[in-house]
Amino acid sequence: MSRQPVREMKRSLSAGFRPDADTGQRHLARDAALSLLESSIAFGHARLAVIRLSMAVHAGAEVPGPMWSYCEQAARHSQDRQLQALWQSAAERVQQRGLTGAALAEVH
Repeated sequence: MSRQPVREMKRSLSAGFRPDADTGQRHLARDAALSLLESSIAFGHARLAVIRLSMAVHAGAEVPGPMWSYCEQAARHSQDRQLQALWQSAAERVQQRGLTGAALAEVH
């Protein structure tokens, strides 16, 4: 993926996070967050994937189980406590919203 589509997805994500974002912008932000996460995983950018997982959860995206698993393994193998905490926070946020479903249940 070239840099321009990544930049556009980042802009969509930022727009969806604004307090005045409309429903369409929030929907685009969820889609962009998942696309960015998928790209990070595809390129083997484990640390970035965990960060983008957190952003996807914040955007309200339903993250598929395999993506959760990849990010959990990345966080567990990292020596970075902040990265581990970021993954844990994303998992807790999803559980609090009751969106765990099969995706997060597969991870645990």
